[in-house]
Amino acid sequence: MPCNCCEIENNTFTEVEAKANLRDYRRRGPAKQTRLILAAVRSLGLKDAALLDVGGGIGTIHHELLNDVAREATHVDASSAYLKVATEEAKRLGHEVQVKFIHADFTDVADELPQVDVVTLDRVVCCYPNFRELLKAASSKSRKAIALTYPRETWYVRIGLKAINFFQWLRNNPFRVFLHSVNEMEALLNAEGLEKVSVKQLLIWEMALYRR
Repeated sequence: MPCNCCEIENNTFTEVEAKANLRDYRRRGPAKQTRLILAAVRSLGLKDAALLDVGGGIGTIHHELLNDVAREATHVDASSAYLKVATEEAKRLGHEVQVKFIHADFTDVADELPQVDVVTLDRVVCCYPNFRELLKAASSKSRKAIALTYPRETWYVRIGLKAINFFQWLRNNPFRVFLHSVNEMEALLNAEGLEKVSVKQLLIWEMALYRR
């Protein structure tokens, strides 16, 4: 069901932006941090896996993994514009039967979703003020692994995120980005029975793979 989070996301992440992201994906392939998630999931050696992509945007992760790793996917996103573009691309690729699209804040609908083999969260944790609720919900859905990307805890990322939030404030846009403690996220996932097995870093983003 649409929620306040969905209203904020709809106003922030527009169809114009979603279509621009899709054009970039078709020209250049997945973004660098997304490639790290894809490689991590493929390293698990799974076949016919069930995938849950939280905040999946234009659907890059399931567009790619349905070709070799996954048999089905669930895409939950608070942005109706991105879901529309992802749905159209899934139809173009012949994946529409394999993907279930849900417009919602993931934490609102997590209890209604079945467990899957792998949960992915690409640049999603930084959009949630309450990362604990998000990661607990994601952990409860994962039978085997979680792969996620999040901003690195560096001085320049801290400054960059503060600048983004300042401009959002100037525009009266309630959407904010967050730099959560990596140690606290790891401790939470460990408590949920997941162990970090791989970490990769880019200039801004870090990718971590957790397995049960």
